[in-house]
Amino acid sequence: MNELYQEGRRIRPPAWALAAMLLCACAPSSQDAGPGAPPSRGAGATDLAAIARLHDEYVAAHNAADVDRMVALFADDAVLMPADEPTLTGKKAIAAHYQQFFDQTASEISLEPVETRVAGDWAFERVELAVTVPGAKGKVMLAKAKYLWILQRQPDGSWKIARAIYNLDEDFAESTGPGA
Repeated sequence: MNELYQEGRRIRPPAWALAAMLLCACAPSSQDAGPGAPPSRGAGATDLAAIARLHDEYVAAHNAADVDRMVALFADDAVLMPADEPTLTGKKAIAAHYQQFFDQTASEISLEPVETRVAGDWAFERVELAVTVPGAKGKVMLAKAKYLWILQRQPDGSWKIARAIYNLDEDFAESTGPGA
């Protein structure tokens, strides 16, 4: 434990502070998570189900190259910070980004949540994506990306992406198949 010092003298935190730190340190890092499930904190089953629907819709919108469907998943004042690009604010700018991406080449993604934490009407989530694109001579090219999303609960209980940042773990390389 870190020593606290004031005017050259060691001071001790009050006993209640130590007890609180121990309780926080010993608290489970996930709630209702089964074996192999991503860690979640503060999220009940209803929230996790709604966030899972957001995941499913994100994948479906991307794989269909449907810009309108994709942008509908973002809050009106959303901010997207793509890798190596300027920050994009608002649905119009985010729509242009996805349209340009979808126009470049057909691609498919799979999404795996890594961590979900909910605090009231806000949540943050780390997700990993695998992006596959057709390569030369029937080969498949694969890239891996990671996202950090800040989600906002909507009045109907659904969640929308309020802020997102992503970067690539691995640039496109030849793969033996999707998700490989």
